[in-house]
Amino acid sequence: MPAPKETHYVYADGSCLGNPGPGGWAAVIVKPSGVSRTIYGGDPATTNNRMELTAAIEGLRVVPTGTRVVVRSDSQYVVKTMTLGWKRKQNVDLWEKLDHEAGERRVVFEWVEGHAGDPLNEEADRNARHGATIAAKSGRIHYHGLSIVSDEPKPSPASDFGTDGEVVRELRALLTADETIRRCVGCGRAFVGPAGDAAPYCALAACQLKARRAADTSGVRRKSHD
Repeated sequence: MPAPKETHYVYADGSCLGNPGPGGWAAVIVKPSGVSRTIYGGDPATTNNRMELTAAIEGLRVVPTGTRVVVRSDSQYVVKTMTLGWKRKQNVDLWEKLDHEAGERRVVFEWVEGHAGDPLNEEADRNARHGATIAAKSGRIHYHGLSIVSDEPKPSPASDFGTDGEVVRELRALLTADETIRRCVGCGRAFVGPAGDAAPYCALAACQLKARRAADTSGVRRKSHD
């Protein structure tokens, strides 16, 4: 299994204005370097569960094949079906797509409590609701974001750091040659780390606890994709 520093993180969320109704999905993808991107989309006639599944599928598609990925979702429907083998009575087409994308990578599915203050989950939620609103107004399926994640060594735009964007803009000019700015997958905030260090977690104790727990359980939570 790849070393923890090679892990990508996908925060996936779905939303629906009525169920069924216009829906949206979003995924926040954090690379091992801490660089993040958000993709989102929507469908004018769908269900919440389909949007939750689509978020996980599209988020995984952005991550290179063969790498280790932690998918974090507040949908127990998605997480427990993938980890505990819940029966798949509906949305068979999307389950097949999710199985395929997970099979191309080394995936761990983790449940995260929704609307509980997790910055990256909240970001995914906001964009999923935005995607649903666009779908409701346009009456069309839509997609916004990247088709791939680039591995080129270039700084991520300050806009990729959410509420820390203004701070990042000012701080970037003050960095030394051996420093860079990353985004912590534990707390979602920007932090300064050594250039070339691919640690996705900042030094806060709570985030380091998450990092060590993730490392300890990296081979346990996946059920059928090794």
